[in-house]
Amino acid sequence: MPLNDEAHFETCEPASEADAGIDFIGDIHGHAPQLRALLDQLGYRMRDGALSHPGRRVVFLGDYVDRGPEIRATLELVRSMVEAGSATALMGNHEYNAIAWFTPRPDHPDEPCRRHTEIRRKLITPTLDALGDDIDDWLDWMRGLPLWFESGQARAVHASWDPISIRYLRELLGGADRGFDRPRMQATCKPGSQASHAIQQLLKGREIPLPAGVSLRDPEGSPRGHIRARWFESPIGRTYRDYAFTRDDSFPDEPIPPEVIPTDFVPYGASEPPVFVGHYWMRGDRPSRLARNVACLDWSVARGGPVVAYRFDGESEIDDARFVTA
Repeated sequence: MPLNDEAHFETCEPASEADAGIDFIGDIHGHAPQLRALLDQLGYRMRDGALSHPGRRVVFLGDYVDRGPEIRATLELVRSMVEAGSATALMGNHEYNAIAWFTPRPDHPDEPCRRHTEIRRKLITPTLDALGDDIDDWLDWMRGLPLWFESGQARAVHASWDPISIRYLRELLGGADRGFDRPRMQATCKPGSQASHAIQQLLKGREIPLPAGVSLRDPEGSPRGHIRARWFESPIGRTYRDYAFTRDDSFPDEPIPPEVIPTDFVPYGASEPPVFVGHYWMRGDRPSRLARNVACLDWSVARGGPVVAYRFDGESEIDDARFVTA
């Protein structure tokens, strides 16, 4: 079965021997040299114009664009592997944002779904410059990227695994001839809609609002009134600082009030298959798992950290020795 066709908006085929040899790779953000070095370290070699491995395949977790110096080279490497059948490339929030940058709002056609603020323009400009006159072709490719991967033994999504959102988006996208056409994209951009909420969960993750009057700033300088939550754990009885995905002393060290906890929230079950995510700008000397069956593979390459892979061979518990960095 092709690894990046529309079947991957649905659950993948039941587990087989081929499901075991998967190399999950986190956020790249235009850092093609580090990606090439990592793939070489993992044993991928050039064959018929694309990197491949005789017994393994890659699942990329999204965020190929923005921030890095070799955005086009990164996209070309990933796309060549997808088209050769040696990789699946998931959508990240940065690919989604690039599509939204060019998608008109359904209620205000003269305005884009993603507002062109100064901070956002500064972030996306390197991507627009790198893709140049080919931007429409690359946007078409991004629109067809699947939102999640699931085999009988492992799962992957850019930010958080949310079964309710996956079921909703499977229904929204499953019958489409090509992923995110304009009407479906516009549906997910509508503030307050179920489609917008579902995309938020999968590509940006669960968030918990900060106390009134408290505001933080993200790496681009935008104000944030939320923490990125450790969605795989229960928030009950936790403080904001303890429950934030990347713990930081700037987060309030006070209990999360029950009224801000979403009513549909269910932690990731301890008996569920291992799940791999990116997105969260992890820090530390060496990648390690977040729970026995949860791993983040974004270790801040755009801030000098490594590109990270996890070599999955069918195990039910994530093994820290299987992380590989470059």
